[in-house]
Amino acid sequence: MADTILTNAFISLNDIINNFIISYTGPGKLIPDSKRTEVVFHARRCLQEFAYETLKSQFIVDAASLPATYALPADFVSVVSILVDETPYTQVESNPDSSEFAINYTTKVISFDAGDVGEPNFEFKYLSNALTTDENAAIPKLAEEALYACMVYAILANREKTNPNLLQRLLIEKIDKLERSKSRLIFTNFSE
Repeated sequence: MADTILTNAFISLNDIINNFIISYTGPGKLIPDSKRTEVVFHARRCLQEFAYETLKSQFIVDAASLPATYALPADFVSVVSILVDETPYTQVESNPDSSEFAINYTTKVISFDAGDVGEPNFEFKYLSNALTTDENAAIPKLAEEALYACMVYAILANREKTNPNLLQRLLIEKIDKLERSKSRLIFTNFSE
């Protein structure tokens, strides 16, 4: 189970994989036999089909075990929220020389200084470009159905003797769901 804190707007990639296996694979289902590794591969591959601008995954980093300056992951896009002792922190300072808790970040690193406050609980949530293999990624639920359609098509397209008419129908459904998801996600603000 994913350890990413999810809201009603997000689902973990791990949950998408599990839901797919339950819903689409097994005797009497669209994909009668499939290994988890095959499903995981195609789930990750389908994530990469979404453009960076439209499908942004969300991760949470707990700074309790981090050094004062932390190199941001390569998939970092922007900070969504910062919590200090479970309170939203809105003042991101460019000069962390004050006696209060200060946070300073660029696209490469995030640094924090507790000042005279001591050691507060500090966590930041950031958006990723979703080109990730981390199954703890929080994927917007608006993209969930599109991922399932993409995964079904990808798995069946790589199998011998799949009915070409079925593949054509699945391809059309995949394209339609991907485009609909992208158009809805463009106007979604995940920072609220």
